[in-house]
Amino acid sequence: MLSKIAIVSLLGFLLLFGGCERKKEQQQNETRSSVSQKSAQSEAKEKEAPSTITLHTTNGEEILLTATPKGIIFKGYEGKIVILDFFATWCPPCRAEIPHLNDIQNAYKGKVQIIGILMEENKDDLEIQQFEENMGINYPVANSPANFALADALGGIRSLPTMVMYDKNGDYFTHYVGAVPQEMIEADIQRALTKK
Repeated sequence: MLSKIAIVSLLGFLLLFGGCERKKEQQQNETRSSVSQKSAQSEAKEKEAPSTITLHTTNGEEILLTATPKGIIFKGYEGKIVILDFFATWCPPCRAEIPHLNDIQNAYKGKVQIIGILMEENKDDLEIQQFEENMGINYPVANSPANFALADALGGIRSLPTMVMYDKNGDYFTHYVGAVPQEMIEADIQRALTKK
């Protein structure tokens, strides 16, 4: 029989390194139609012209994203590796990774841009700005309905945190589901920086 300490340690580990399930995504999955309809919708999306999404940050800036066949062009961040961090303020693993993302943003200034994508509805910018201040967030945080459109365009975000990395050309490079060690992210950044 496991001791109480072992059980508490195991729960803490799962909380820290696991992901937080999105309740909204679970509800959407239950109401979605059959797999064949999803396939038809995906094929229709692929045939459409490249789409754009405009994210609105908590400090009033806009970030224009344009879909390409290989990834996304981030207006204003051309030539940089971009990491999209899908997170929620209530998610413990999301909160635990913020100091690591701050370190990465500082260490790779001018080469990497992290963008926080808040996956919570009806949150006031002032409330999120307070959260950013309390957590010492040093990268922009998007807080708008477009965040959910972006998540859907990427195939749906089912667990938080989820990060998606794009290389200097805006091409998809890798992604992470759940909290991951900072060293792993930095190793991938190094690979993306040397990619031709």
